[in-house]
Amino acid sequence: MLPHETADIAHYIGILRNRKKCFVIPALVVLVIAILVAQLLPSVYQSSSTILIEEQQIPQEFVRSTVTGFADQRIQSLTQQILSRVKLWEIVQQFNLYEDMRKKYTREEVLEYMRDDIKLDTISAEVGGKKGVGKAGVTIAFSIAYRGKNPAMVQKVSGTLASLYLERNLKIREAQAQSTTQFLEAELKQLQESIKVLGGKITAFKGQYDGLLPEQHPFNREQATRLEMEIKQLDNTIRSAEERKIYLEGQIATVNPDTSFTGAPGERVMSPADRLKGLELSLADLQSKFSPDHPDIRKVRREIDELKKLGATTGGSAVERRKRLTQLKAELAEKQGKYSDQHPEIKKLKNEIARLEQEPKPVSTLQTITSAENPVYISLTTQIQASETDIRAFRNEQVSLKDKLRMYRTRLEEAPKVEQEYWALTRDYQNAHNKHQEVMNKILEARISEGMEEHQKGEKFTLIDPASFPEKPVSPQRWLIFLAGVIMSFGAGVGTVALAEALDHSVKNSDDLARLTGLPVLGSIIRIQTSEDITRARQKRRLIWAVTGFSLIMGLALFHFFYMDLWVLTARLLRLANKYT
Repeated sequence: MLPHETADIAHYIGILRNRKKCFVIPALVVLVIAILVAQLLPSVYQSSSTILIEEQQIPQEFVRSTVTGFADQRIQSLTQQILSRVKLWEIVQQFNLYEDMRKKYTREEVLEYMRDDIKLDTISAEVGGKKGVGKAGVTIAFSIAYRGKNPAMVQKVSGTLASLYLERNLKIREAQAQSTTQFLEAELKQLQESIKVLGGKITAFKGQYDGLLPEQHPFNREQATRLEMEIKQLDNTIRSAEERKIYLEGQIATVNPDTSFTGAPGERVMSPADRLKGLELSLADLQSKFSPDHPDIRKVRREIDELKKLGATTGGSAVERRKRLTQLKAELAEKQGKYSDQHPEIKKLKNEIARLEQEPKPVSTLQTITSAENPVYISLTTQIQASETDIRAFRNEQVSLKDKLRMYRTRLEEAPKVEQEYWALTRDYQNAHNKHQEVMNKILEARISEGMEEHQKGEKFTLIDPASFPEKPVSPQRWLIFLAGVIMSFGAGVGTVALAEALDHSVKNSDDLARLTGLPVLGSIIRIQTSEDITRARQKRRLIWAVTGFSLIMGLALFHFFYMDLWVLTARLLRLANKYT
């Protein structure tokens, strides 16, 4: 066909008629090959086991499982463990699988081929309102399938794989529950040691800073307040006692400690000292009137001597001195009203008064009381002594209370310095204690969960559809191969014709020549073939077919022996075709 010409159906039919050999031969070759492949490919059988994922039988509100995670994650984890090289090779040796392949290929290649023969499919369902469930739903079951040429062996391998999933899942859940319990028990032991150490530190800290601890702060403040109130009360008490003492001292200043007393006849009874002083005055008066030998003077002197023998001396006691001093002051006042200060009597009295006042006074109050004669004076003096004793006791108590107050105030001032360290220790101890209690609760839950896993009351895998004997092969799909061969044969024929037509630029007939030159054809001479031409063409076709067949066979042989087994290639192609069909 020329480039500027348009093609129609008749033209294409003419091309096919002229090149019917180019169409028929490739189509027949491809169709025969497809038929051979469909018939010669070995049958592949498949057996599968379905495992149901049962939820925990005991409600989670009562027992919470320590084995967490989604079912998909556990299935993938189990798959990686079961499809490991060690496990798969044990299955291969157990059932003597891939005997021919093991002689030609390495272990890794054989195991990879077996992994391709194992198929895992999950079964999901939409569960409304369940946490962690996405659009794809939650996995409620899964199936494990195995493909092979021997149906009985396929059933055994599929059952073995399913049992491995069941056993491995049970062991893993028990191991996880036990490991959780052991981990929590180890944590509990560490926490107990930590609590023991912290408790020892707190005890030592309390012993070192007794009275400065924060919990003792309210007690210290209350004690300081109480002591301040008691000190104030003691101040008032001491002030009252001092005022009473001052009052008693004022009262005693107006009371004469020495008082006379009367005898039975009502006459005044004088003490020996008073009598001695009276006699000395009488003697002085008599001596001014009479001579020394006068009987009255001698009588008075004898009585004075007797009294002196008895120990009654002038000014010998405090009482006599006070009385004498009072008497002299009274006489001095009387005579000062009569005489001047230069009068001998007045000077004499003044000298006597000065001498008595300069004499040492008794120190002991007890001596003063015992030497006093006035009961009122004695009572007042006793009350003053009692007040002084009370004041001393109150002051001593006040000093003790102030010392205690100073101690509590010092504690209140020093408490903030140790408060931070104490609270840090207490906080660590409390945190450790809370953590200990939390771990204890978790251990109880973990032990219950462990018992639940041991009795298989938790989530578990249940085999609901065991591997069955495959009665019908799943591949190859021979009718699909035949259909594909028909389609490919037609395509091969059309392609060969199109290729031959595109490469052939010769003029086939007079019409092509007329169209090419634009001139009319006057006549045509048919092709004359001799017997030699026919023989040469036949030999040429035979040679082409022989070379083509030999090249195809050699290529397949090289591919089979040096790259990949043709049966393996065929199985992979079929598996790939099944995947997308």
